[in-house]
Amino acid sequence: MTAFALHRTDVDGAAVVRPAGRLDLTTYRELRDGLLKCAVDEPTAVIVRLDDGFECATPVFLSVFATVWLRVAEWPGVPLMLVGESSGHRRALASSSRSGGGVGAVPRFTGLRAALAAVERPPERTRDEMQLPDELISGLLAREFVREVCERRSVTHFVHNAVTVATELVENAVRHARSAPVLRLELRGHRLTIAVRDESPEPPREPKPEPLRPRGWGLTIVSALSRTWGCYPWPRGGKVVWAVLDD
Repeated sequence: MTAFALHRTDVDGAAVVRPAGRLDLTTYRELRDGLLKCAVDEPTAVIVRLDDGFECATPVFLSVFATVWLRVAEWPGVPLMLVGESSGHRRALASSSRSGGGVGAVPRFTGLRAALAAVERPPERTRDEMQLPDELISGLLAREFVREVCERRSVTHFVHNAVTVATELVENAVRHARSAPVLRLELRGHRLTIAVRDESPEPPREPKPEPLRPRGWGLTIVSALSRTWGCYPWPRGGKVVWAVLDD
């Protein structure tokens, strides 16, 4: 079998991905990260077509689809769907689902047309974005930006937690990723997502708290104030660290 690859086409706003090659321990991460990158582009859905060009070394590796499905459900809020295009793939997906250790609750279809028909209209979102400098003043600028956006969007109940989380993520990007971060606020329904993009592929690390500094408690406080948070590779290099706040 040829080297593992992901072939993507865009159909009606959805990213249709056809993995080609053998899924095993050496290619698991490549498939996982490739699907996450597709989701970061925020299509209406990521639809994975499993055809004769795809082989799985053992059913346990099908858990990669449940992993991606869970990670993209909160942010960027993109549904993942599976299409088994052969009877063998359909049996493997069904068996994996019944065993409880594989594809789990990931929606499954027998054809691309059925999967596309099941894609729901994405919920309305409002987005505000700001480019920040590679300087410590970015923390102050982020706080002012968050307060202004929350006031303008009439979600002032988010302000305190949103300001704290945004400050930590932005200052992490400046101090540790040595980047000029991009801060994005996204309001969807009753949830506010704070996302910070930087130029380093390294995942965020917990900084040492500084007793004389009111902030600086890093991801501990982000985790405490957020419904959930995570980190994804950015398709054009670097990463996005995000956190979701409930009202």
